[in-house]
Amino acid sequence: MIRLVFRDLLANVPIWLGALVVTAAAGAATSVAAGLVTSSFGLDLVYLAGLTTLASISAILTIISVVTVLGNVTRLTIDLQRRSYALWQLVGVSAARVTWVVRAQLAVVALLGSTLGTVLVSPFLPSILRFGLSDSSGLQQIEPQTFAASHLAVILLVSLVVVLGSVKSSKRAGRVRAIEVLRDAGGDVTRMGVVRWIFFGLTFAVALLMTWSVGSNPAGAGGQLVIIGPLFTAVAVCAIPLVAPPLLRAWTGLIPDRRSTSWFLARNAAGFNVGRSAATISALVVTIALPASFYAALSTNGNFVRAATGEAMGTIGPGSFLLLLGGPLLVSLAGAAATVLMATRTREQETALVQAAGGSRGLVLLRATWEALILVGTSALIAAAVQITTGVGMALSLSRITGTIPDFGLLPAVAASVVCVIAITAASALPVLSALRRPVRAVLAAE
Repeated sequence: MIRLVFRDLLANVPIWLGALVVTAAAGAATSVAAGLVTSSFGLDLVYLAGLTTLASISAILTIISVVTVLGNVTRLTIDLQRRSYALWQLVGVSAARVTWVVRAQLAVVALLGSTLGTVLVSPFLPSILRFGLSDSSGLQQIEPQTFAASHLAVILLVSLVVVLGSVKSSKRAGRVRAIEVLRDAGGDVTRMGVVRWIFFGLTFAVALLMTWSVGSNPAGAGGQLVIIGPLFTAVAVCAIPLVAPPLLRAWTGLIPDRRSTSWFLARNAAGFNVGRSAATISALVVTIALPASFYAALSTNGNFVRAATGEAMGTIGPGSFLLLLGGPLLVSLAGAAATVLMATRTREQETALVQAAGGSRGLVLLRATWEALILVGTSALIAAAVQITTGVGMALSLSRITGTIPDFGLLPAVAASVVCVIAITAASALPVLSALRRPVRAVLAAE
């Protein structure tokens, strides 16, 4: 079984490489949050209170991003290989051993990836923390400190998140009926399971409670202001299996496809591969909604302060942005690109099939571009709902004191969407360009 674990890893490098990159990004992001925590050791009470607040917010935002993105990447990693697991069962590998192999592979990749990310970021960690603290009043003179034990804790934490996130998917990989998978080319469809419903309900309830409580004590709500938007983002990610497929089909269906073969192919490919699309959309929603809802809450609170006092609030500096959102955005953007690249083999074969049916090189490239835009567009619509909920909810809560105009974080949303379009288009085009350099027969025959 040990030999099977490592041989299968080498045989499916594109899939596992995506998981490795995301866990590396998670290790780097979590190291920054851990560095803030360890830098608070031994400080005076005045400095300790300020840094603890900053470290807590950074840790919460990082945890939201890491848990949501890693969970989806882990599920996609397993779902893309269900056919292989079915073949193992046909040659006599028991369901329990399939599950064991899958979990062992994920543990190996998680350990390697988180170690790689932690090691790569560690030399730059003091400089990152100094730059981040330079925008925080009263914390500029704090000297960052890191420990080997904290690096080890980060590696173990990220690995634990990956392994726990794979419990259900790995069990399903061992129990699936082989003949069912061999006949179904579409793969598994992500559904709203019991655990996801529980997380959705709890997160939504906490987000609503925190939003409404802001109006009760605006002066003491500084810390929770930056958490409200990310909490609504987590709610949206929990609801992706319920919302994304019908939304994708609905808005793309409004655009006529009779005159554009490439749009027709892209629209149907994104809708058919709903499990694969949902994983990408989840990461993209985090990438767009996290900074947008973050600024929506802060800007709405700024509108309240201006209406109540006539004074303008200061904006968040680049250093604070890096500490609070840099790591989470690194994880989510890496996750979005990785989920596209992980399906390289499938995308290459889809490209070859289009060519075999008479499609030109330009057609298959345009199809890949449209599919990337469909994924980002669907994610932007879901993110817009998060922004509106955050801005309107904050405004309603604060309007109990004085009339407040909501802000929706439009500029950060547009900037994040542009970055996502560039990244996902590039990730979608790479498998197509690879397939175009090889004979169609060779691509279709590849296993």
